[in-house]
Parts: sequence; C-alpha cells; structure tokens
Amino acid sequence: MEQKSNSKGWAARILGGQPTHIQEVFFWLMVLSLLLWPIGFFVSLFFFDTPINTSVGEICRWGMVLTIWLYPVYLFPLMRFFYWLSKRLRLPLLFCSCPLIPVATLFQFVSIASSEYAAEKPEGYDASTFKRINNTYAKDVNHVYYWNEILEGADPFSFRALSEDYAADTLHVWYNGNIIEGAAPATFVAPGDKNASNLAHDAHDYYWQDQPLHVADMGSFKIIGDGWAVDSRNVYYLGIDAEIGENVIPVGDYRSFRELNEFYAADDKYVYYKNHVVEGADPKTFSVLKGEHRYGKDGNRVYCEARGTSIRDIDALKHKNMKDGLVNAFHTDGTTVFNPELLPMPDGTDFATIRRVERYRDWFADKNRVYYENRLLPGANPQTFKIFLLHEVHKNNNVLNNNMSYYYSYDGKRVYYCDSLMLGVDIPSFISGYDYVESQSFAFDKNRYYQGNPNPGLEKLRQSKYQ
Repeated sequence: MEQKSNSKGWAARILGGQPTHIQEVFFWLMVLSLLLWPIGFFVSLFFFDTPINTSVGEICRWGMVLTIWLYPVYLFPLMRFFYWLSKRLRLPLLFCSCPLIPVATLFQFVSIASSEYAAEKPEGYDASTFKRINNTYAKDVNHVYYWNEILEGADPFSFRALSEDYAADTLHVWYNGNIIEGAAPATFVAPGDKNASNLAHDAHDYYWQDQPLHVADMGSFKIIGDGWAVDSRNVYYLGIDAEIGENVIPVGDYRSFRELNEFYAADDKYVYYKNHVVEGADPKTFSVLKGEHRYGKDGNRVYCEARGTSIRDIDALKHKNMKDGLVNAFHTDGTTVFNPELLPMPDGTDFATIRRVERYRDWFADKNRVYYENRLLPGANPQTFKIFLLHEVHKNNNVLNNNMSYYYSYDGKRVYYCDSLMLGVDIPSFISGYDYVESQSFAFDKNRYYQGNPNPGLEKLRQSKYQ
C-alpha cells in the first residue's frame, strides 16, 4: 500500500495549515498584489509634498507611509493570523477579510489627518471654547480668527460666517478678513442660496468682494450677463479689470440696456466699453467684430476698445499676422500702416517687415525703425533693440523676473521710457519693475533711482546685482 505524502504546498507552509480551495486562491491573489506595491511606494513619496504644521498631522502622514512601505513585511504574518483565526472560529471566509486591516488603517490615518485634531490652531487660543466655524473662520471666547490669525475688531459673541469668504458681527462685515466699509451687518446677504447673483448686498448697496458699487437705485438694480449691472440711473461694469465703484457711467436707456460681450454693452442711446461710453458709436448698427473682444464697428467706422478709428471697413484693408486675430495684426490701405490698436503708424513704416517686438507689449519694429505704440523711438536700432526684464519684488525678498517690462527698453546704447529717451543710464546695472511690498514701480541703476523710492528690499536687489 502506497504511503500518503506529507508534503505541503507553499500556501500551506506559510499559513501553517492546509487552506481550502477558496482560501488558497485568495492567498495567491494577495501574493500577486505585491506586484502593485512599487506603484504604491512611489505614490506615497508625494505625501511629503503636503505641508503639515501639527504633530498629529505628521504622525498620520508617517502612519500612512509606513502602512504602504511595510506591506511586503506584514502581509504574510497577517494572512497567517487570519488563517488561524478563521480555523478557530470555523469561519473559512473570514480569511478573505485580511486586506481590510491595511485599508482600514490607511482610512483611519486619513480621517484623523483631515479632522480638527490635526488642524493647525491659532497661537494662544482657548482650547475649551475654540470652535472652527468653517475652513476660513474660527473663534473662541476671546478672539475671532481668520486663517488662524486674530481678526482685529471682531466680536466673538456675535460673530457669524456668512460664507467661506464673508462674515459679520453686530458692527462690521468682513470679506476675507477685510472690513467692508459702510456695509450693514443686519441686512447683509452674501452670494449663495439666498442671493443668486455673484454680488453681495445689504439694504443700501451691492458689493463686489469688499468693494461697494455705490448703487444709485437699489429697487431697479439688476445683473446683465456676466460682466454688467444696471439700475435706472447708472451702468456698472463688473468684468475684467473693472474699477469697482469708480467711473460710474450714467445709463442712456435703462430698459434697452444689453450685454454685447464681456467688454461691450449697449442701449438705445449709447455703446459702452467697460467703464467708458464709446463716443460717437451708433448703438443701432454697432456690433463686436467676429472672433474679437476688444474691437467693434458700426455703420461709420471701426473701434478699438472705446476709441473710434479712421478705418471705415477693416475687411477692405490688407492684413498680416492675422492668425491670432487683431491682437498682433498689422494692416494697410496701401498708403498708411495701422498697428494692432488700429492707430496709424508714422509715414515710411515698412509694412512688409513691421512686427511686434514682444507679445502683449507696445513696441513695434520694422527693418529701419522702432516705435512705441505709433510713435518713433528717436535713434533706436531695430537690430539691437530689446525690452528690459520686469522684476517683481514680493515678501521675504522673493524676486521674479520671468516677464518683460511694460515701460523700459534699450538698444545697446540708449535706454527708453515708453517713447522717451533717457539720458545717463548705466545699461548693465539698470533694473526696473514693481515692488508689491511697498506698492510702487521702480527703476534704478548703480548711480541713482529714476522711479520709485529706496527701501531695504530694493537696496538689497541693487547690491546683489553688482556683488
């Protein structure tokens, strides 16, 4: 009689007993899951890119990372334990639930990391009364906090959040931590379910973020399209680069006011471009040029923004560089050359070689001369002409220079401010830009300042340039 073999397979040896058929299949599926582990390891490295400011958050991050990193180490002991437990409880399918342990562990760490326990708290807060109102605002018995900084002047007893951005107490209304001057807390309504527009309002005015529109007639006020509002007395432009509350335009005809695009609007009396009336435009025949935003026409002429041009029919002109529309295009009627703003260029401009020196900047050059808008730059050499870099100074002495200046240029020998020649400039040491810390434009070289006022940040920029 043949003796029965006592040899065991890999699954039985690792689990410490002979699994059922289902258990053995699941065992090998778990082994195959190790092939995916390198992907999980790689993804977990990005967990360290997330800024964490609390010890609880750091513990959770390491908990998630180690749960993934150690998966090949604890997988087989975990399966052996669940196999033993399934035999002891006589529940064979219990073995198939062993992956729930690492999944539940990861979920728990993620839940704690995203909970209030791991959230950064304000310095000196009162733990017994601290309450997170929403993602932006919090308060305790002593203070109200905006992004964990004390919100000066806020009353914690009456303070309430109106949205993620707006909040109020009995005396003030805030937008992103800034007081909205003149806003009435008792009647203030933030954009949301009770306010279908993207404007906040109280009983006497409307607000774009923290800027009042100074609405003349609240009863007739209405939103028109995406970038306009109107009441019985005024037009309010709300779109790109809007000067909210400034340069309010008297409305021509309230009932017929309509939006033409994000920049143009019209009624039966006037055409509007942003915060300006387009002088002389005929609202009955005015339309925005097809495919354009800043150009329009009526029965008499073509318009660039709010300015009428000498061009009656742009389609009758010869064009170049029209692939992006009019923004970089030049035109000629055979005698006069027109730049992208449809301004006539000086006599002698060479249409065949005219070009924009830098996209979105107002210098142009042909084979013979350089121009700013439609004016000659005296003596500028088009072969060597360049635009200075724009330096943006931010907090912590952070300086960016990945853009071009709007005002300063040079040709190797001469420096220009727009179309004006600047004298005595040291070109190798010249720097211009905008200081966002002090809210001022600046320009200087190693000898003197041409624009702006010296401050420690700008002086550091000067010194680092030359050392």
